[in-house]
Amino acid sequence: MARHVAGDFTDPLTWVHSKIEGTYEYTLLLFIPSRAPFDLWMPQAGRGVKLHIRRVFVLEDSGQLMPQYLRFVRGVIDSSDLPLNVSRELLQGSRVVDNIRSNATKKILRLLADLAETEPGKYATFWQEFGAVLKEGLSEDFGNRDEIARLLRFTSTKSISDEPDVSLAGYLDRMKEGQQHVYYLMAPGLAAAKASPHLEAFRKKGIEVLLLGDGEGIDNWVVASLRDFDGKHLQSVAQGGGDLPELEDEGEAEAKE
Repeated sequence: MARHVAGDFTDPLTWVHSKIEGTYEYTLLLFIPSRAPFDLWMPQAGRGVKLHIRRVFVLEDSGQLMPQYLRFVRGVIDSSDLPLNVSRELLQGSRVVDNIRSNATKKILRLLADLAETEPGKYATFWQEFGAVLKEGLSEDFGNRDEIARLLRFTSTKSISDEPDVSLAGYLDRMKEGQQHVYYLMAPGLAAAKASPHLEAFRKKGIEVLLLGDGEGIDNWVVASLRDFDGKHLQSVAQGGGDLPELEDEGEAEAKE
């Protein structure tokens, strides 16, 4: 059933089935695929969410039902409030569609947050396949920016491997006493980021730095759209150390213990 609705031959990573009742009535049956489709980055590619009205297929979503940054979602939305002869033009500005889009987006973001918390291995697979697409939401969806920010994953100077395994919340938990900024380094690649001389002072202080290795692409959107997280300002190490001079060196802190 899941494979049939999702339009994929692989098992989905996770899914949500929800019946919404109230002012508007509709059912959401949405899936996160386990791998990215070949046309994920093609602007004119069709979406994977199909609109049904009272169980009759009407059309495939072209951006009205799910935001652009969630274009990897597959499934069915079945509404009881739209006319069977609805067109793409009529969907624009429809209060029913606005309500569906808002709730479907929140359901998917909540689904991803639950996946990250309960099945981090599966979430790592999701991030590898769709993380770059999800980052687009920071600039596209201001209302859900905080929820999207919590889903981001980065490689940092504390990462065991090159895999992006650091969340912003995890970074804040490891911040040194007195540290006021979330530090990041932008570079054209991960290898270049790791070799940057800007990191030397931060390593001496034992301060973690997020390594953004797509400095000429989507990561520019990330730092332009996300200026702070949970009250901590994001600062590039290339712009200076900020509170760095006031923080102890790593060796000094260890000597006091």
